[in-house]
Amino acid sequence: MYRPHSLSRGLLLARRSRVALGLVLCCATAVTFATAATAANRQSVAVIVVPTFDPAAYARRGAVGLLVPGAGATVSRERALASLVSGRVVSSLVGLDGSPTLQLADTPAATTIYVALPPPGSHNNVVRYPVAIVGPGYRGLLTSRSTRIDGLVSLADIAPTAAAIAGGTTPRIRARPDLQAAATLARLDTDLARAHDARTGATLVLIGWLVVFSSLGIVAGSALAGRAAVLVAPVALTAAILLRAVGTDDPSIVVLVLALAVGAGSFLLALRPGALVPVVVVFLGAFLLILTARPEINALAAIGPHPDGGGRFYGITNEVETLLLAPSLAAATLAGVAGAVAIGVLLLATVGWSQTGADGGGLLVVAAAFSVLLAGMTRTRLTPVRTVSGVLCIAALALAIVGLDAHLGGSSHVTDAVGGGPETLIDDLDRRVRISWAWVTSTRITAILCVLSLGALGWLGSRGRHRPVIVAALVAVGVSLVVNDTPVDVLGYGALGCLALTAWEETRASGLHEAGSSWSRRWHERGVWSPRG
Repeated sequence: MYRPHSLSRGLLLARRSRVALGLVLCCATAVTFATAATAANRQSVAVIVVPTFDPAAYARRGAVGLLVPGAGATVSRERALASLVSGRVVSSLVGLDGSPTLQLADTPAATTIYVALPPPGSHNNVVRYPVAIVGPGYRGLLTSRSTRIDGLVSLADIAPTAAAIAGGTTPRIRARPDLQAAATLARLDTDLARAHDARTGATLVLIGWLVVFSSLGIVAGSALAGRAAVLVAPVALTAAILLRAVGTDDPSIVVLVLALAVGAGSFLLALRPGALVPVVVVFLGAFLLILTARPEINALAAIGPHPDGGGRFYGITNEVETLLLAPSLAAATLAGVAGAVAIGVLLLATVGWSQTGADGGGLLVVAAAFSVLLAGMTRTRLTPVRTVSGVLCIAALALAIVGLDAHLGGSSHVTDAVGGGPETLIDDLDRRVRISWAWVTSTRITAILCVLSLGALGWLGSRGRHRPVIVAALVAVGVSLVVNDTPVDVLGYGALGCLALTAWEETRASGLHEAGSSWSRRWHERGVWSPRG
């Protein structure tokens, strides 16, 4: 009587057992599949260090490029390996840091990255080494958002690129078609070498004309020389970019043309008293466009980034940032409060936007300088409370600009640092302080240069302590020493910029030559600016 019930119960138990067994088999299959997929991902990319090779050997079956093995004057195989496996730029001035995130391989995989590194020992950082990626999607010439120079990649990009390929995300290093990739790399290597060779002569030309015009302005009281002094930087940068744009890269020709163009151009523009404001505005606007559309032109110019040195591949260096302060502050002084704000915004965009200058420290420097200048122009008394509030506002403004930039799709080492949170920012600041101190104390010459520059800044500061434009420049130099890691450039070019501003401001105040221009008179009549203020 109970058998049918027992039979149905047995069938039900058997059915449940089969379902349970099926679930167990499915779970086991899923775990096995996931384990196999993980193993496959790990084997999908390999990074192999090989002896130096001819890029042509890999150009037909992959993408090729050049890399700078480190940052600084010297490189070594030990530091290059540390940068390769940690995915961080390793400066020659400080100790090795960063934890390994990449395990080197001995055998190729579906995608293989072949990297050549310097031989054992310490070497001058003047040689680029080949890199090749063989795998799906890699044909032609390697490109990287970290350099923005087609064919040149950063050694610190290798580890993140390998991780991205293994994880199926967009890698930092990509490729673009180029049927003559090996020949393109040969030309790029020549361009980098010639830019390096022209840099010292171009720097001497720039410094020479700054000193000549500034000295004539201060000692002889020449208003013309004072105006020419603050025009040297934009004229020199314009000449260097134009030479690169037309393909003139022979170091001797570049230096000779720069010497003639900077001297003559600054003098001729200075003949017109009202030329400073339009010259600065037009230059900043054109510079912003070039940095956005053709960053490689600026990168390979004789004055600008040092992509061959591995520290800054594109955008605006601390040297250029400091050089631009003097003409920008002088033009802002003439343009009145509204004009000063407009020039400050334009300079902020040029210096700090990730698509142009990508200089996070420069954002703080420019914001601080123009805040002090505007306070002086509006005769605002700087109390302790106002000073602290101003510092907090400047920091908040810089963070807001970087955040907005990242939100709109911008990407650079600045957005990466801010996006990493307070810990990343503190680590970055600590690293910059260590690099700065190591640079100052690296040689006796650098230490002497820093002391002399500090003395010059002290003298110029005491001479112009009542002039807002001088005070603003001095504050900018002070901020730059804290947030940037090139103290020799900041102090040296900061002193030269203050010297030019002193020559311009003292001759302007004595001769009132700017007040006669239509630009200044128009602002003066509106009551926004006083030529004696």
